[in-house]
Amino acid sequence: MSKICLVEDDQDLANLTKTALVKNGHEVMLFHEARKAFEGIRLHKPDLILMDIMMPRMSGTEAVRILSKDPDLKNIPVIFLTALISEKDKDVEESGITIDGVNYKTLGKPYEIEQLLKMIGN
Repeated sequence: MSKICLVEDDQDLANLTKTALVKNGHEVMLFHEARKAFEGIRLHKPDLILMDIMMPRMSGTEAVRILSKDPDLKNIPVIFLTALISEKDKDVEESGITIDGVNYKTLGKPYEIEQLLKMIGN
């Protein structure tokens, strides 16, 4: 079992994803805004962060930039969940995004839960 922090503003997608992850043995903390996730991430130090990119008030990329500057949190792996992947890239299972020289895995929305589980090693 791993602790996963899911940061997703689409409540339906977030609930479906959380339910599937819990059914597969993961502990999931769910937040609908990046700013609200910081406290939970600092307190619980998850094994993985699943981060939406386009969210109100603070984007996922802004949040990851902040997390990457915290010595206690910068090594937590992040997978971005995004609708920003182009159509041609949707065929690529693990597209990537680079922020401040660090490459992060991405998964295009909409995604199949099986794709997500494979990416997190389940």
